[in-house]
Amino acid sequence: MKILIITPRIPYPPYRGDKLKIFNISKILSKSNSITILTFYENKNDFVNTVFLEKLGIKTIALKLSLFNSLRNLVANVFSSLPFQVAYYSSKSMGRKIIELTSNENYDVVYFHLIRSAQYLEYVHDPKTLKVLDFTDAVSLYLYRFVEVTKNPLKKLGLKIELDRIQNYEQIALKYDTLFICSEKDKKFLEKRKLHNNIQFLQNGVDPIYFQKENISVEKHRIIFTGNMPYFPNQDAVEHFVKNIFPSVIKKYTDAKFYIVGQKPSRKIRNYAKENIIVTGFIQDIKKEYLLSEVNVVPIRFGAGTLNKVIEALALGVPTVATSLSVAGLPSELKKYIYLADSPSEFLESISQIFEDDNIRINKMKEVQEIVMNMLSWDKIVGEFENYLLSRIGK
Repeated sequence: MKILIITPRIPYPPYRGDKLKIFNISKILSKSNSITILTFYENKNDFVNTVFLEKLGIKTIALKLSLFNSLRNLVANVFSSLPFQVAYYSSKSMGRKIIELTSNENYDVVYFHLIRSAQYLEYVHDPKTLKVLDFTDAVSLYLYRFVEVTKNPLKKLGLKIELDRIQNYEQIALKYDTLFICSEKDKKFLEKRKLHNNIQFLQNGVDPIYFQKENISVEKHRIIFTGNMPYFPNQDAVEHFVKNIFPSVIKKYTDAKFYIVGQKPSRKIRNYAKENIIVTGFIQDIKKEYLLSEVNVVPIRFGAGTLNKVIEALALGVPTVATSLSVAGLPSELKKYIYLADSPSEFLESISQIFEDDNIRINKMKEVQEIVMNMLSWDKIVGEFENYLLSRIGK
Protein backbone atom coordinates (compact mmCIF):
# COMPACT_ATOMS: atom_id res chain seq x y z
CA MET A 1 0.00 0.00 0.00
CA LYS A 2 0.97 3.61 -0.52
CA ILE A 3 -0.02 5.52 2.59
CA LEU A 4 0.13 9.24 3.30
CA ILE A 5 0.08 10.15 7.01
CA ILE A 6 -0.87 13.72 7.89
CA THR A 7 0.03 14.61 11.47
CA PRO A 8 0.57 17.95 13.29
CA ARG A 9 4.02 17.16 14.75
CA ILE A 10 7.13 15.34 13.61
CA PRO A 11 6.82 11.94 15.34
CA TYR A 12 10.39 11.95 16.59
CA PRO A 13 11.73 11.66 19.21
CA PRO A 14 8.84 9.36 20.25
CA TYR A 15 8.49 10.57 23.84
CA ARG A 16 4.97 11.98 23.77
CA GLY A 17 1.76 10.03 23.36
CA ASP A 18 0.82 11.30 19.89
CA LYS A 19 4.42 11.14 18.62
CA LEU A 20 4.94 7.69 20.09
CA LYS A 21 1.85 6.36 18.33
CA ILE A 22 2.65 7.70 14.85
CA PHE A 23 6.30 6.70 15.15
CA ASN A 24 5.43 3.08 15.85
CA ILE A 25 2.64 2.93 13.27
CA SER A 26 4.82 4.38 10.50
CA LYS A 27 7.89 2.32 11.47
CA ILE A 28 6.02 -0.99 11.40
CA LEU A 29 3.93 -0.18 8.31
CA SER A 30 7.06 0.88 6.40
CA LYS A 31 8.36 -2.70 6.50
CA SER A 32 5.91 -3.75 3.79
CA ASN A 33 4.34 -0.50 2.57
CA SER A 34 5.37 2.86 1.12
CA ILE A 35 4.90 5.47 3.86
CA THR A 36 5.02 9.25 3.52
CA ILE A 37 4.59 11.52 6.54
CA LEU A 38 3.44 15.10 5.95
CA THR A 39 3.77 17.25 9.03
CA PHE A 40 4.82 20.58 10.53
CA TYR A 41 8.00 21.73 12.21
CA GLU A 42 8.40 24.75 14.49
CA ASN A 43 12.17 25.31 14.54
CA LYS A 44 15.46 24.02 13.10
CA ASN A 45 16.07 21.65 16.01
CA ASP A 46 12.66 20.12 15.39
CA PHE A 47 13.26 19.82 11.64
CA VAL A 48 16.49 17.83 12.18
CA ASN A 49 14.37 14.98 13.56
CA THR A 50 13.11 14.18 10.07
CA VAL A 51 16.52 12.60 9.40
CA PHE A 52 15.82 9.81 11.90
CA LEU A 53 12.56 8.92 10.14
CA GLU A 54 14.20 8.97 6.71
CA LYS A 55 16.81 6.47 7.99
CA LEU A 56 13.93 4.08 8.70
CA GLY A 57 12.76 4.37 5.10
CA ILE A 58 9.90 6.73 5.93
CA LYS A 59 9.67 9.66 3.51
CA THR A 60 9.09 12.75 5.63
CA ILE A 61 7.97 16.17 4.42
CA ALA A 62 7.91 18.90 7.07
CA LEU A 63 6.45 22.37 6.50
CA LYS A 64 7.25 25.36 8.70
CA LEU A 65 4.49 26.16 11.19
CA SER A 66 4.91 29.88 11.73
CA LEU A 67 4.08 31.00 15.26
CA PHE A 68 3.05 34.38 13.86
CA ASN A 69 0.59 32.78 11.43
CA SER A 70 -0.78 30.45 14.11
CA LEU A 71 -1.38 33.34 16.52
CA ARG A 72 -2.94 35.35 13.68
CA ASN A 73 -5.27 32.42 12.99
CA LEU A 74 -6.32 32.36 16.64
CA VAL A 75 -7.14 36.08 16.62
CA ALA A 76 -8.97 35.81 13.29
CA ASN A 77 -11.16 33.00 14.63
CA VAL A 78 -12.12 34.57 17.97
CA PHE A 79 -15.68 35.08 16.74
CA SER A 80 -15.90 32.05 14.44
CA SER A 81 -17.05 28.51 15.27
CA LEU A 82 -13.69 26.90 14.50
CA PRO A 83 -11.98 25.31 17.53
CA PHE A 84 -8.86 27.20 18.54
CA GLN A 85 -6.70 24.05 18.45
CA VAL A 86 -7.78 23.50 14.84
CA ALA A 87 -7.26 27.15 13.85
CA TYR A 88 -3.73 27.05 15.29
CA TYR A 89 -2.77 24.38 12.74
CA SER A 90 -4.52 25.94 9.74
CA SER A 91 -2.05 26.42 6.90
CA LYS A 92 -2.55 27.23 3.22
CA SER A 93 0.87 25.76 2.42
CA MET A 94 -0.23 22.45 3.95
CA GLY A 95 -3.33 22.43 1.76
CA ARG A 96 -1.27 23.14 -1.37
CA LYS A 97 1.22 20.39 -0.51
CA ILE A 98 -1.58 17.85 -0.03
CA ILE A 99 -3.02 18.74 -3.44
CA GLU A 100 0.43 18.36 -4.99
CA LEU A 101 1.16 15.01 -3.36
CA THR A 102 -2.23 13.43 -3.97
CA SER A 103 -2.27 14.64 -7.58
CA ASN A 104 1.15 13.16 -8.38
CA GLU A 105 0.97 9.97 -6.29
CA ASN A 106 -1.74 7.33 -6.28
CA TYR A 107 -2.13 6.86 -2.54
CA ASP A 108 -4.25 3.93 -1.42
CA VAL A 109 -4.82 5.50 2.00
CA VAL A 110 -4.59 8.97 3.50
CA TYR A 111 -4.50 8.74 7.28
CA PHE A 112 -5.32 11.97 9.14
CA HIS A 113 -3.98 11.96 12.68
CA LEU A 114 -5.84 13.94 15.38
CA ILE A 115 -8.75 16.33 15.03
CA ARG A 116 -6.29 19.15 14.21
CA SER A 117 -5.52 17.48 10.88
CA ALA A 118 -9.13 16.76 9.92
CA GLN A 119 -9.48 20.17 8.25
CA TYR A 120 -7.26 19.03 5.35
CA LEU A 121 -9.65 16.40 3.98
CA GLU A 122 -10.96 18.80 1.32
CA TYR A 123 -7.55 18.81 -0.42
CA VAL A 124 -7.69 15.09 -1.27
CA HIS A 125 -9.76 14.86 -4.44
CA ASP A 126 -9.28 11.25 -5.55
CA PRO A 127 -12.54 9.41 -4.71
CA LYS A 128 -10.74 6.04 -4.84
CA THR A 129 -8.41 6.94 -1.96
CA LEU A 130 -9.44 5.55 1.42
CA LYS A 131 -9.61 8.47 3.86
CA VAL A 132 -9.42 7.62 7.56
CA LEU A 133 -9.39 9.89 10.60
CA ASP A 134 -7.79 8.98 13.93
CA PHE A 135 -9.19 11.08 16.79
CA THR A 136 -7.14 8.93 19.22
CA ASP A 137 -9.12 10.46 22.11
CA ALA A 138 -12.63 11.89 22.20
CA VAL A 139 -11.59 15.54 22.57
CA SER A 140 -15.09 16.62 23.56
CA LEU A 141 -15.09 14.10 26.41
CA TYR A 142 -11.70 15.37 27.60
CA LEU A 143 -12.86 19.00 27.51
CA TYR A 144 -16.14 18.17 29.24
CA ARG A 145 -14.21 16.65 32.14
CA PHE A 146 -11.75 19.55 32.12
CA VAL A 147 -14.62 22.03 32.49
CA GLU A 148 -16.00 20.05 35.43
CA VAL A 149 -12.82 20.21 37.51
CA THR A 150 -11.71 23.75 36.63
CA LYS A 151 -12.36 26.31 39.37
CA ASN A 152 -11.04 29.48 37.73
CA PRO A 153 -14.14 31.20 36.23
CA LEU A 154 -12.28 32.74 33.27
CA LYS A 155 -10.57 29.48 32.39
CA LYS A 156 -13.88 27.63 32.75
CA LEU A 157 -15.54 30.09 30.36
CA GLY A 158 -12.76 29.66 27.79
CA LEU A 159 -12.97 25.88 28.05
CA LYS A 160 -16.75 25.94 27.61
CA ILE A 161 -16.36 27.98 24.42
CA GLU A 162 -13.80 25.51 23.05
CA LEU A 163 -15.98 22.56 24.12
CA ASP A 164 -18.97 23.94 22.20
CA ARG A 165 -16.80 24.46 19.13
CA ILE A 166 -15.26 20.99 19.35
CA GLN A 167 -18.63 19.29 19.76
CA ASN A 168 -19.83 20.93 16.54
CA TYR A 169 -16.56 20.41 14.68
CA GLU A 170 -16.34 16.70 15.52
CA GLN A 171 -19.11 16.20 12.97
CA ILE A 172 -16.38 16.42 10.32
CA ALA A 173 -15.76 12.74 11.10
CA LEU A 174 -18.87 11.88 9.04
CA LYS A 175 -16.97 12.86 5.88
CA TYR A 176 -14.39 10.12 6.41
CA ASP A 177 -14.57 6.45 5.47
CA THR A 178 -13.52 5.34 8.95
CA LEU A 179 -13.06 6.97 12.34
CA PHE A 180 -10.48 5.48 14.71
CA ILE A 181 -10.40 5.84 18.48
CA CYS A 182 -8.13 4.31 21.13
CA SER A 183 -10.48 3.15 23.90
CA GLU A 184 -13.84 1.46 24.40
CA LYS A 185 -15.12 4.25 26.65
CA ASP A 186 -14.31 6.94 24.06
CA LYS A 187 -15.85 4.79 21.33
CA LYS A 188 -19.13 4.41 23.23
CA PHE A 189 -19.19 8.14 23.96
CA LEU A 190 -18.85 9.01 20.27
CA GLU A 191 -21.30 6.31 19.16
CA LYS A 192 -23.89 7.73 21.55
CA ARG A 193 -23.47 11.05 19.77
CA LYS A 194 -23.91 9.23 16.41
CA LEU A 195 -20.65 10.74 15.23
CA HIS A 196 -19.89 7.94 12.75
CA ASN A 197 -21.37 4.55 11.83
CA ASN A 198 -17.93 2.95 11.45
CA ILE A 199 -15.74 3.59 14.50
CA GLN A 200 -12.75 1.26 14.83
CA PHE A 201 -10.11 0.72 17.50
CA LEU A 202 -6.52 1.86 17.08
CA GLN A 203 -5.15 1.43 20.58
CA ASN A 204 -2.00 2.66 22.26
CA GLY A 205 0.64 -0.02 22.64
CA VAL A 206 4.07 -0.93 23.97
CA ASP A 207 7.33 -1.92 22.34
CA PRO A 208 7.94 -5.53 23.51
CA ILE A 209 11.68 -5.24 22.89
CA TYR A 210 12.24 -2.01 24.79
CA PHE A 211 9.91 -2.99 27.63
CA GLN A 212 11.53 -6.33 28.37
CA LYS A 213 12.04 -6.77 32.11
CA GLU A 214 15.56 -6.27 33.47
CA ASN A 215 17.06 -7.23 36.81
CA ILE A 216 17.16 -3.83 38.50
CA SER A 217 16.92 -3.61 42.28
CA VAL A 218 13.84 -1.73 43.42
CA GLU A 219 14.37 1.26 45.70
CA LYS A 220 12.23 0.74 48.78
CA HIS A 221 9.30 3.15 49.15
CA ARG A 222 10.01 4.84 45.82
CA ILE A 223 6.88 6.16 44.04
CA ILE A 224 6.82 7.35 40.44
CA PHE A 225 4.55 9.46 38.27
CA THR A 226 5.40 9.85 34.58
CA GLY A 227 3.97 12.06 31.88
CA ASN A 228 4.33 15.02 29.57
CA MET A 229 4.10 17.85 32.10
CA PRO A 230 2.62 20.60 29.86
CA TYR A 231 -0.46 18.35 29.48
CA PHE A 232 -2.81 19.83 32.07
CA PRO A 233 -4.30 16.56 33.43
CA ASN A 234 -0.73 15.52 34.32
CA GLN A 235 -0.06 18.81 36.12
CA ASP A 236 -3.31 18.47 38.01
CA ALA A 237 -2.51 14.86 38.96
CA VAL A 238 0.92 15.82 40.34
CA GLU A 239 -0.50 18.72 42.34
CA HIS A 240 -3.27 16.51 43.70
CA PHE A 241 -0.81 13.80 44.77
CA VAL A 242 1.67 16.23 46.35
CA LYS A 243 -0.96 18.18 48.26
CA ASN A 244 -3.58 15.59 49.16
CA ILE A 245 -1.98 12.12 49.11
CA PHE A 246 1.78 12.19 49.63
CA PRO A 247 1.68 13.91 53.08
CA SER A 248 -0.14 10.89 54.52
CA VAL A 249 2.33 8.53 52.81
CA ILE A 250 5.28 10.42 54.33
CA LYS A 251 3.66 10.33 57.75
CA LYS A 252 3.52 6.53 57.58
CA TYR A 253 6.73 5.92 55.61
CA THR A 254 9.18 8.70 56.47
CA ASP A 255 11.75 7.54 53.89
CA ALA A 256 9.27 7.53 50.97
CA LYS A 257 10.27 9.42 47.84
CA PHE A 258 8.06 10.68 45.04
CA TYR A 259 9.65 10.97 41.58
CA ILE A 260 7.96 13.27 39.06
CA VAL A 261 9.34 12.16 35.68
CA GLY A 262 8.51 13.96 32.45
CA GLN A 263 9.58 16.67 30.06
CA LYS A 264 9.01 20.41 30.52
CA PRO A 265 7.70 20.60 34.09
CA SER A 266 6.27 24.02 34.91
CA ARG A 267 7.87 26.29 37.48
CA LYS A 268 5.08 25.34 39.87
CA ILE A 269 5.93 21.65 39.50
CA ARG A 270 9.67 22.32 39.81
CA ASN A 271 9.06 24.22 43.04
CA TYR A 272 7.69 21.05 44.64
CA ALA A 273 11.21 19.58 44.57
CA LYS A 274 12.74 18.90 47.96
CA GLU A 275 14.44 16.04 49.79
CA ASN A 276 11.65 13.51 49.27
CA ILE A 277 10.12 14.93 46.05
CA ILE A 278 12.36 14.68 43.01
CA VAL A 279 11.48 16.47 39.76
CA THR A 280 13.66 14.94 37.05
CA GLY A 281 12.53 16.74 33.89
CA PHE A 282 13.07 14.84 30.67
CA ILE A 283 14.51 11.31 31.04
CA GLN A 284 15.51 9.38 27.95
CA ASP A 285 15.44 5.91 29.56
CA ILE A 286 11.98 5.93 31.15
CA LYS A 287 12.14 2.16 31.53
CA LYS A 288 14.83 2.36 34.23
CA GLU A 289 12.80 4.92 36.19
CA TYR A 290 9.81 2.59 36.25
CA LEU A 291 11.88 -0.43 37.32
CA LEU A 292 13.55 1.43 40.17
CA SER A 293 10.15 2.34 41.60
CA GLU A 294 8.12 0.25 43.99
CA VAL A 295 4.81 1.87 42.98
CA ASN A 296 3.55 3.69 39.90
CA VAL A 297 0.77 6.20 40.69
CA VAL A 298 -1.76 7.61 38.22
CA PRO A 299 -3.98 10.09 40.14
CA ILE A 300 -5.52 11.50 36.93
CA ARG A 301 -8.81 13.29 37.64
CA PHE A 302 -9.91 14.12 34.09
CA GLY A 303 -8.99 13.25 30.54
CA ALA A 304 -9.82 10.66 27.89
CA GLY A 305 -8.25 7.80 25.95
CA THR A 306 -5.76 5.18 27.14
CA LEU A 307 -2.77 6.28 29.20
CA ASN A 308 0.68 5.05 28.21
CA LYS A 309 1.86 5.52 31.80
CA VAL A 310 -0.46 2.69 32.85
CA ILE A 311 0.28 0.10 30.18
CA GLU A 312 4.03 0.79 30.25
CA ALA A 313 4.21 0.16 33.98
CA LEU A 314 2.14 -3.01 33.67
CA ALA A 315 4.38 -4.24 30.86
CA LEU A 316 7.34 -3.92 33.23
CA GLY A 317 5.54 -5.50 36.17
CA VAL A 318 5.41 -2.34 38.27
CA PRO A 319 2.40 -2.28 40.64
CA THR A 320 0.12 0.60 39.72
CA VAL A 321 -2.36 2.58 41.80
CA ALA A 322 -4.73 4.61 39.62
CA THR A 323 -8.04 6.42 39.60
CA SER A 324 -11.01 4.69 37.98
CA LEU A 325 -11.11 7.36 35.30
CA SER A 326 -7.47 6.84 34.28
CA VAL A 327 -8.02 3.16 33.51
CA ALA A 328 -11.50 3.45 31.98
CA GLY A 329 -10.05 3.07 28.48
CA LEU A 330 -8.11 -0.13 29.23
CA PRO A 331 -9.16 -3.62 28.15
CA SER A 332 -11.07 -5.35 30.95
CA GLU A 333 -8.45 -8.14 31.07
CA LEU A 334 -5.94 -5.64 32.49
CA LYS A 335 -8.06 -3.74 34.99
CA LYS A 336 -8.00 -6.47 37.64
CA TYR A 337 -4.24 -6.03 37.97
CA ILE A 338 -4.52 -2.34 38.84
CA TYR A 339 -5.18 -1.01 42.34
CA LEU A 340 -8.07 1.43 42.00
CA ALA A 341 -8.10 4.49 44.24
CA ASP A 342 -10.34 7.52 43.90
CA SER A 343 -9.67 9.18 47.26
CA PRO A 344 -6.51 10.05 49.22
CA SER A 345 -7.29 7.36 51.79
CA GLU A 346 -7.68 4.71 49.07
CA PHE A 347 -4.36 5.75 47.55
CA LEU A 348 -2.64 5.44 50.92
CA GLU A 349 -4.22 2.05 51.56
CA SER A 350 -3.15 0.64 48.17
CA ILE A 351 0.36 2.10 48.33
CA SER A 352 0.78 0.67 51.83
CA GLN A 353 -0.39 -2.74 50.66
CA ILE A 354 2.20 -2.78 47.88
CA PHE A 355 4.97 -1.49 50.17
CA GLU A 356 4.24 -4.25 52.69
CA ASP A 357 3.86 -7.21 50.31
CA ASP A 358 6.78 -8.08 48.01
CA ASN A 359 4.82 -10.97 46.51
CA ILE A 360 2.59 -8.54 44.63
CA ARG A 361 5.45 -7.57 42.35
CA ILE A 362 6.94 -11.06 42.18
CA ASN A 363 3.77 -13.02 41.40
CA LYS A 364 0.76 -10.91 40.47
CA MET A 365 2.61 -8.45 38.24
CA LYS A 366 4.54 -11.15 36.41
CA GLU A 367 1.23 -12.52 35.19
CA VAL A 368 0.02 -9.21 33.78
CA GLN A 369 3.30 -8.59 31.93
CA GLU A 370 2.57 -11.48 29.57
CA ILE A 371 -1.02 -10.32 29.03
CA VAL A 372 0.06 -6.78 28.12
CA MET A 373 2.64 -8.02 25.64
CA ASN A 374 0.12 -10.38 24.01
CA MET A 375 -2.65 -7.81 23.77
CA LEU A 376 -0.92 -4.46 23.32
CA SER A 377 2.35 -4.94 21.49
CA TRP A 378 2.74 -2.40 18.69
CA ASP A 379 3.35 -5.22 16.20
CA LYS A 380 -0.05 -6.71 16.98
CA ILE A 381 -1.90 -3.38 16.99
CA VAL A 382 -0.36 -2.12 13.75
CA GLY A 383 -0.77 -5.54 12.13
CA GLU A 384 -4.51 -5.40 12.79
CA PHE A 385 -4.63 -1.81 11.51
CA GLU A 386 -2.81 -2.82 8.33
CA ASN A 387 -5.17 -5.75 7.74
CA TYR A 388 -8.17 -3.46 8.15
CA LEU A 389 -6.81 -1.01 5.59
CA LEU A 390 -6.06 -3.83 3.14
CA SER A 391 -9.59 -5.16 3.51
CA ARG A 392 -11.07 -1.75 2.75
CA ILE A 393 -9.01 -1.08 -0.38
CA GLY A 394 -9.42 -4.65 -1.65
CA LYS A 395 -5.78 -5.69 -1.71
